[in-house]
Formats: sequence, C-alpha cells, structure tokens
Amino acid sequence: MKRTYIVGVREIHVRHYSVEAEDPEQAKTLVNDRAPGVVDLSFQEYSHELKPDTWSVEEIPDKQPSTNHDKEGHQS
Repeated sequence: MKRTYIVGVREIHVRHYSVEAEDPEQAKTLVNDRAPGVVDLSFQEYSHELKPDTWSVEEIPDKQPSTNHDKEGHQS
C-alpha cells in the first residue's frame, strides 16, 4: 500500500549585501561580521540543491475516522 510523504529538499540560496571596503577580502570580512555599514539588500537567488542524503522525509499518517470529543476527551 502506498503512503504519502513530505520530502524536505535542502536548497542553497545566495543572499546579497552591499558594503564599502578597501578590497574584496575586507568586504567579505565586513559582511561576515555584519559590521556597521553592511546593507542587506533583501535579495536572494537560488543556487542549487543538496544531495538527497541531506533531505528529510516525514510520513503523513493516514486520516483516522474522526470522533466527536470535547476538550476533556469525552465522546459527545
């Protein structure tokens, strides 16, 4: 019998920041430190997805027939 699963695929996105720096290495350091003057451009783009061995899988339980219970668990 087939079952339903939710598969969480791990993806990598690139987020962009703006910063004034003397050179590319300093720019990376400043962004890594989230130093004053680093501006999050709130722009990201898809890069790639990780291999399936990093994914999560969760089975969705079969729907059980519902019974009418109140908050204390008493059947009405």
